[in-house]
Amino acid sequence: MPTDSLTALVAIDFIELVPRKTHFPAAAGRLKIGKQEEYRNALYVHSPSTIIYEVPVPKAGRLHFGVGVAERQKAVTFRVVAHPGGREIHLRTLDNPDQWEDAEVDLSAYSGQTLKLSFETRADSPGAVGLWANPLITTSGPNRQPNVLVYLVCSLRPDHTSLHGYHRDTTPFLKKLGASSVVFDDCHAQAPWTKGSVPSLLTSLYPYTLGIVQDADTIPKGAVTLAERLRAAGYVTASMVTNPFAGRVSGLDRGFDYVMEYPVIHRQRTEEADRGTDSAALNRVIFPWLERRRHQPFFLYAHATDPHAPYRPPAEFEARFANPAETPQFNRDYAKLRDQRQYGGGATVSRANCTAKGVNPDLFIKRAIDRYDAEIAHNDRSIERLVEKLRQLGLLENTLIVVLSDHGEEFHEHGWTAHGHSLYRELTQALFLMWHPKLLPSPRRVAEPVQLLDLTPTVLDLVGIRSEEIFQGQSLAPLARGLPFARKAAVMASRFAHPNARATGFVPEYRTGTFARIDAEWKLIYRDQAEKVGLDRVELFDRRADRRETKNVAAQHPEVVTRLMADVSQWIEGQKQVRKLLGPGGRATLDPQALERLRSLGYLGGKPTR
Repeated sequence: MPTDSLTALVAIDFIELVPRKTHFPAAAGRLKIGKQEEYRNALYVHSPSTIIYEVPVPKAGRLHFGVGVAERQKAVTFRVVAHPGGREIHLRTLDNPDQWEDAEVDLSAYSGQTLKLSFETRADSPGAVGLWANPLITTSGPNRQPNVLVYLVCSLRPDHTSLHGYHRDTTPFLKKLGASSVVFDDCHAQAPWTKGSVPSLLTSLYPYTLGIVQDADTIPKGAVTLAERLRAAGYVTASMVTNPFAGRVSGLDRGFDYVMEYPVIHRQRTEEADRGTDSAALNRVIFPWLERRRHQPFFLYAHATDPHAPYRPPAEFEARFANPAETPQFNRDYAKLRDQRQYGGGATVSRANCTAKGVNPDLFIKRAIDRYDAEIAHNDRSIERLVEKLRQLGLLENTLIVVLSDHGEEFHEHGWTAHGHSLYRELTQALFLMWHPKLLPSPRRVAEPVQLLDLTPTVLDLVGIRSEEIFQGQSLAPLARGLPFARKAAVMASRFAHPNARATGFVPEYRTGTFARIDAEWKLIYRDQAEKVGLDRVELFDRRADRRETKNVAAQHPEVVTRLMADVSQWIEGQKQVRKLLGPGGRATLDPQALERLRSLGYLGGKPTR
């Protein structure tokens, strides 16, 4: 033996069956694989293995890839060989299953040739799994496609930024950037919390249509993300997020080659330097990624949670707007008010709740705003440093920069604090700024109402990508360029009644579905279970005279209420039909780390462990 005969008798010395549980059932395959919450698209192979690609090499071509192993104490040797010639261009042995290792190989010697690249693995342990992550050939020549950076500031109210005329200079850099940007002064979020808003803006589908209700709900299979569309057009895509709701927990890892969840960013934080913020730590993760990816068109979605509650800015920024001597008392008051029954982005409390806990409500709100503003200023500097990094790498002039927020924050304007519970202006007004010197050469401030839902079709339009997917927003490119623009449908926002409202909070609005219909003149709020919770079924606000939505004028304008309620009813029925096209959503697994992070952000009851 061995023999090529089909009929010869053979003797089998022994057969060894080695049972083991594996996530890699095939000889080779493709999976999204995570190492300490850093996820990549990877080809897995059982060693020994050889995968051969035949590829044209561009001028000044470079080969990029990552390698990793799947099991502890099972080292794998990774080897890349170029043919013809059989030249070894990479050799590395790894045995740490907790990290990825990136490699970059100069292929300029093969410019203009068609090359066979052999990716080989060998291991002392038969069947040891090797991982090849995101293999890609790029060129160091000029990148003609514009890069796309979408930077989201969680919980940022536009009216607390100097970009929008706030009395404190909280965002000097954004104000400067805004002078050469298109700034949408009247942008509206589709939901008052991250879980509903971010899936909506990255798919251009309403939260009501996506069916995002509970913490573990994920987007339907029929929804197409901005990342999926850009990756199909040749972009390398990365998501770096510090809020679980903006990542895998909502199904928003789809379309991203690189996914770095909040543990990856938070490993870069220190309590002394960062306190409760993470935008500086986010930069510490973004910068090396940009350095490695600067020769290829990229889409980067970055999500920072400062100025999210519990408002713990770094000392330098705290001193700008707050009295540091008051901080220990503020922290003690905040801890008192963090009622375990509440569900929202932080301590969701009324004036009566403050008084019942022995906390002066006026002092508490003042101190909260001081620290909230300080976190906004800290985030502004982080954005400035990120833009400067793009400049240093020679990427800035070819990068479409979008800065936005997913929702706002309440400070007792309508009786409560935090976010997630209502559709009033302080929670639904959103920041939206776009900058690119060539795509958007004429700076302007846009007064017309727009919505975050418009982000995805706008970005695709600006970078020249046609899309046939189901989008409910529309491109703002004409509006941004000063061309005629007609909104095809009303600006809408919504929130579902929370399924555990009775158990998780005493904010009445949690127990009713709420819808808002907005145009330049009017905003109508409709609650489908208002009578059960003692709230007005319909509220109407004159946006020309009452921007802060303090006076309900529904009784004075019944004809407007009738007209706008007809729009809302028609919209609700229409979303139900679109939902049928998309199919049902899924459910994510909330691991202990995700639960702890959501608890620290105030979305879950119980006390955080840190």
